[in-house]
Amino acid sequence: MRLIHTSDWHFGKRFLETDLIPLQAQFCDWIVDLVTQDKIDGVLIAGDLYDRSNPKEDAVDLLDEVLHRISAAGASIVAISGNHDSAERLHFGTRFMSHSGLTISTERRQVTLIAPPTTLVGRDGSEVEILPLPYLDPQRVAMHDGAKRDHESVLRAVIDNQISNLKNGPERTIAMAHAFVVGGTTTESERALSVGGTGAVPVDLFSRFGYTALGHLHRPQELSKGHLAYSGSPMSYSFSEEHKKMVRIIDVTDAGITTSELPIDVGRSVVTIKDSFENILRSAKYEVHKDSFVRVLINDKNFMIGAMEAVRQRFPYVLELQQIAITEQGALRMEQYGDFAKKTEQEVVGSYIDETFDDGISDFEQTFISDAMASVLKGDHE
Repeated sequence: MRLIHTSDWHFGKRFLETDLIPLQAQFCDWIVDLVTQDKIDGVLIAGDLYDRSNPKEDAVDLLDEVLHRISAAGASIVAISGNHDSAERLHFGTRFMSHSGLTISTERRQVTLIAPPTTLVGRDGSEVEILPLPYLDPQRVAMHDGAKRDHESVLRAVIDNQISNLKNGPERTIAMAHAFVVGGTTTESERALSVGGTGAVPVDLFSRFGYTALGHLHRPQELSKGHLAYSGSPMSYSFSEEHKKMVRIIDVTDAGITTSELPIDVGRSVVTIKDSFENILRSAKYEVHKDSFVRVLINDKNFMIGAMEAVRQRFPYVLELQQIAITEQGALRMEQYGDFAKKTEQEVVGSYIDETFDDGISDFEQTFISDAMASVLKGDHE
């Protein structure tokens, strides 16, 4: 049996002011083609199907279409809600849809109702159990009196409740979870699960399972070789995501569960280019980025009028431009202004003279300035 592990689709997300639905639609075509060509038996979506709890119509339509196309291509689907999703909205109709090969597991108030195991049946009749653990808010799930209110405690309670319901034991089971596992590398586009570390869960929470398909972090990464991994998001949602995007392929055989990465070859990469204005516009080494989402950092000290229009001629998908040398100078000036507020008038003028005249000024000029300041401060300047 062969499965796809993917996560963090974030349908409806915007990159700065850019609508990503057209690129997300390209990814949908890509994954449907993969399911069809490789005869994939199941697709596991580890949370954050949408970017917001109340998604817009085009995001809902895109998810509805791709789930239908994946199912029509012969694959079953297991999805869990993430911290960006509305558990209530995704839960609607799930019992009915499960009979059609689509299982969506969401947060429920009672621990005993969360993450019932589901069995995926392959095209050849082989089976594998999935334990779908959605994102759980420790403040919403009903716990017994005195229970610690953090992600580890609530996830552990759900796992302990369901593990005896697995027919073949956890070592032959694929768990799914939307969580921040200790050791994972973050990017700028993830929403923190909590404040103060209570959102982090340890790797050993999932040690009993044959494989755990994780969602939430957007960088593909393995935390336990062959047993615990984030697939990452299917496209870049911030300029901190210059890494290659992947899905993970899961092979289930009599010998066990193995996984591997498969690069996604659609969408746009992201890049930050820091250089002089002339090099940004002319250098051949940047030609490879003409179809990327680009952030430009100009380090010239002179202000460039019309810089964005000029840069866009070379990089049509430039999203951000900063003239960083000028910004840094402005920040330095603001810091100096703050220092000036703590100084006397004589000290401010003295600082100006020190910065302006390398060789200082003559005694006559110093006396003239001192007398003039004294006159002004006494109100004799009329």
